[in-house]
Amino acid sequence: MQPIDVVNYIILLISEFFRFAGMAVLGLGLGWLIVDLFRKITAWQGQISLFLGLAGLIIGLSVFTGIGAMGAFAIGLGVAIFLWGMPRKPKEEKKKSDK
Repeated sequence: MQPIDVVNYIILLISEFFRFAGMAVLGLGLGWLIVDLFRKITAWQGQISLFLGLAGLIIGLSVFTGIGAMGAFAIGLGVAIFLWGMPRKPKEEKKKSDK
């Protein structure tokens, strides 16, 4: 193994890490955007177009990206849906007791 091969492996490892992190951030951002738009759009046609667009994006990513990048995107999308898509419990105000 020559020194240039070691350098190439290190560069490849760094690039794969940035691809993984970038796809996770992309999934998080697109997940937030989809959840936010899904709540704002009241017409069913808009909601269906969001769903079909996301499904088409996932199909395209599964065909044209690697397994690690697709997994990172799915993790980011899942985290976004759980963070911003789940209903929140209403905050209860603390009752002040009169003494």
